[in-house]
Amino acid sequence: MNAKKNVSGIAEETTAYLQQAPARGAERYALVRSAVLRQVSGDRVGERLSYKMPSFFVDGRVLLHVGLWDEHLAIYPVPDSATDAALEADLTPYRKAKGTLHFRYADPWPAELIDRIVAAHLERIQ
Repeated sequence: MNAKKNVSGIAEETTAYLQQAPARGAERYALVRSAVLRQVSGDRVGERLSYKMPSFFVDGRVLLHVGLWDEHLAIYPVPDSATDAALEADLTPYRKAKGTLHFRYADPWPAELIDRIVAAHLERIQ
């Protein structure tokens, strides 16, 4: 039987990654964290590296991954929006690859859209 890694809290490796990330990236990452914590109680959320990038886990299941690059924050994977035409349309400008959304630091932060992305991922894992 496989033991699950810690379910809640921020792993040291995630903190170390954020300390090395571009300042604008770390600031935007904090906004993603806030979006997750608005929708899920903190005792259910874990943050650790997966695929060499910070990742959010809920009850031990992967919610989403976040990459912090020089010019943008990336969210992986793109949530399934096949049944939500409005979400699909709103994601279109941010799609850069099949499974990636890019949010440029130079652009305004789409807080409401990030909330919807988190909600779509939560629906997928629950």
